[in-house]
Amino acid sequence: MSSSNFLRCYSGTLMSIDHFSRDGTLTFQFTDPRITDDAHLQRVFEQLTKQLNKTEEKQVILDFSQVEFMASSMLGKLVQVSKKCKEFRVKLKLCAITPEIFEVFKITKLNKVFDIQPDEKTARKSFNKRGFFG
Repeated sequence: MSSSNFLRCYSGTLMSIDHFSRDGTLTFQFTDPRITDDAHLQRVFEQLTKQLNKTEEKQVILDFSQVEFMASSMLGKLVQVSKKCKEFRVKLKLCAITPEIFEVFKITKLNKVFDIQPDEKTARKSFNKRGFFG
């Protein structure tokens, strides 16, 4: 049920992102506490985009539960992923963002662009919520 993709940069530093599919939802979990290196970040998002290109799921969760700090360049990459998800008509949710990182989302107003949920379980359930008339 679970598979991992590990990306190694030339300096030997390991940056990884795990992904698994369950109940029609593809979940990516960032497994590094600090996402700071732009080269690593680019490789992770290339892998994420590659997986989005071949998935059949129409719901995607990006889980930040293990991330304590991330570079501001991550925000641009997230916008790119959001655009890719819209292109494929895939619903995207982010979850488990620390209060400190969430402040950056608020300052940049990206908290209004992304659907951010408190945890993976809540994000998963929120895909099934319907509006007042639905």
